[in-house]
Amino acid sequence: MNFLTKFRNLAIAGLIGAGVLLGGSQQASAVTFGFDNIAGGSTAGDAYASNFTLDVNDIGAGKVLFQIVSAVAPALNYGIRTIFVENTSPSAFSSVPSTNDASNSVGKVAMKRYFGGFLPQGINAGFDSSFRFDRDLTTLGSAIQQGETAGFIFNIVGDFASLIDALTSGQLRFGLHLQNLPGGASDSYVNSVTPVPLPAAGILLIGAMGGLGFASRRKKRVAA
Repeated sequence: MNFLTKFRNLAIAGLIGAGVLLGGSQQASAVTFGFDNIAGGSTAGDAYASNFTLDVNDIGAGKVLFQIVSAVAPALNYGIRTIFVENTSPSAFSSVPSTNDASNSVGKVAMKRYFGGFLPQGINAGFDSSFRFDRDLTTLGSAIQQGETAGFIFNIVGDFASLIDALTSGQLRFGLHLQNLPGGASDSYVNSVTPVPLPAAGILLIGAMGGLGFASRRKKRVAA
């Protein structure tokens, strides 16, 4: 097989695999959202917005795991004291947890649920909190420090796809209040409505691998 034929087959395999991958992503069981700094408010934490993500995982039996992840930032000493949840979706949850789930948290995170509360600067984003998770003052280091993760398991009414639709439509939003920024400042963030995409290089690589496997199986069937 000459070089051009090999290259053509690899390209076709990559396209086939990428198509399979993209089609399968519609049934994804894990989606990640970034956070955006709230415009028109404090700018103290603008540079750190990309350090936080909201990981949403379908764990089955009508349960979804939400994880607030704070990236490692050794030069900083900030912490997320409060997570606010705005839920205007008609029927997103059948029940919500009273505390974070220790088995799906990383670090000394200890948070309790309270109703109401106002996300600082949230008015600039039209954010109206339904409930919040605040640090447990009886536990040392209970806020989400850099390098830590807080996990919460919610029971949902609809399926996972409808929950993701609520997040991408802005009917369900998570807000973070970050404290202990340089100079004693604080800042707030709201999750983006656009999921974090798989890097293009990763899509092409995985797609090519999947396509090559498909092409290999097809070749064997033809030979048989």
